[in-house]
Amino acid sequence: MGNELEKGTSAWNVAQGYTSFKILKPLVELDKLVLMSIYGAEAIEESLGLPEDMKIKARIEAIRRLADELSLIIENSSFACRKEKEEIEKLRKRVADVNKVLKGIQKIDKDQRNRVSVVKINESHFSVCLSHLRDIKEKINIPLNNNSLIFQSSDEIDLDKLKQQFSEGGR
Repeated sequence: MGNELEKGTSAWNVAQGYTSFKILKPLVELDKLVLMSIYGAEAIEESLGLPEDMKIKARIEAIRRLADELSLIIENSSFACRKEKEEIEKLRKRVADVNKVLKGIQKIDKDQRNRVSVVKINESHFSVCLSHLRDIKEKINIPLNNNSLIFQSSDEIDLDKLKQQFSEGGR
């Protein structure tokens, strides 16, 4: 009988795997993308060795991915956030609003002498977009946690085990 109970309940344990891969792992990725948006690389050593044009391209790509990751987290968790459906929808709309204006973060200048295109960042617009995305990143944690998608409300959390799982790809 004990064996039957294990088989019967194991089908329901996919929720932890889903949460780890679809919500928690992307949440960790957001921190990396914020650093890349600011500095052009996640680590100081990487940033110092990059040519300026590569930093600019990395920053632009990172802020776009930041918006996309936030959208994916919302898409992957909204069904489970019954308690804060309205808040999740507000955050979804805010991400969509930032996405609409993200193209304004860069401009392409053409050097008339050698006809080379140079990508530049509109720093003031970029900063506003990044600020909104960081605010959304902070606020998304509340409904996720209130619906036990980050920390389970009844179980003790082993942070070392959770960190190990992330480093192994969420297993």
